[in-house]
Amino acid sequence: MNTQGGDLRGLSDREYLDLGTCVNRYGPPPVVEAALRSIKPEHLLAHPYGSEESFTEAYAHFMGTAPEQLIPGRGITEFIRVLAQLLPTEQVAVVTPDYTDTIRWFPTHLDPPSGTVETPQSRLDRVDFGMRNHPYVFLSNPNNPLGFYLHRDDLVEICRANPDSILIVDEAYIEFLPEYAELSMTQTGLSNVVVLRSPNKFFGIAGTRTGALWTLNSEIHRKVAERKLNWTLSYVDVALATAALADTEWADRTRSALLTNALGLEEIIGDRFPGLVRGVPVHYRFIATEDPVEAHRFFLDHGVAVRAFDGKQPGRISGLRITAPTATELANLRDSMTQLSYA
Repeated sequence: MNTQGGDLRGLSDREYLDLGTCVNRYGPPPVVEAALRSIKPEHLLAHPYGSEESFTEAYAHFMGTAPEQLIPGRGITEFIRVLAQLLPTEQVAVVTPDYTDTIRWFPTHLDPPSGTVETPQSRLDRVDFGMRNHPYVFLSNPNNPLGFYLHRDDLVEICRANPDSILIVDEAYIEFLPEYAELSMTQTGLSNVVVLRSPNKFFGIAGTRTGALWTLNSEIHRKVAERKLNWTLSYVDVALATAALADTEWADRTRSALLTNALGLEEIIGDRFPGLVRGVPVHYRFIATEDPVEAHRFFLDHGVAVRAFDGKQPGRISGLRITAPTATELANLRDSMTQLSYA
């Protein structure tokens, strides 16, 4: 139950469709393969001079923000660790359920009310409570694993009402939303907001490690920048990420296809799993169930690997997370699901 999504080690030798990780199944874009093939051994001889700057400029352009507002890093996880070192962890409240590293490094959790069904409003209420009572609040938005998105305008209202509290937002999945640029908290102009971003999941390049921290808070920006290592990003990471970020046509096309496939996934599994969270604006779905082990085995019997969560662990909710497949994989999954029932 503690296995990360996408880690198929420990399973049988059978070939599985990996829907346990939240990486875009359509990725990487063809331009990434072309960029990889263009790398020559001599490109790797020298240190990656200028690589960080190239990535920062490309990602800032993609996000619609200024390069100087970004600090580059090796994915979002690195920034979670850095913030855990810089901030008094007991003063950071996490709106749970949330991402593995977030709930691990920040032990103060704002859990859903016991016995109630989680909704975007219930999460928004906890953000409001958190910012009124804690110096820092951590939120994944869209949420991992539930998929709920809290609208930027609602969060802005809470942040403005609580200027002495800082909202840290993990936006790992914001780019799956059609209007991601406008809906991101990077567009608020608020100094009590920190945003963590990465192109890895959306562009299907999780094997590279690129990301950025955005903030207008000068103190946090300075402290995080001081922790940045020399040569944070490799030449290879940057070459592949910048190629992906430039392919906006691929991004628009695959985003639309993947969100359509997510609705198709709902149709296939909805009747079998009444705990399915429907209608969320991302490419994955969460299935609430009291017995995630049995449900996980059901999917494995169909040749599908999904992510299981044990609700007994702090910051977790009991259930499964399943990522939308490609159109071809979806058709195969539909055929497979008719061959075995789940009681």
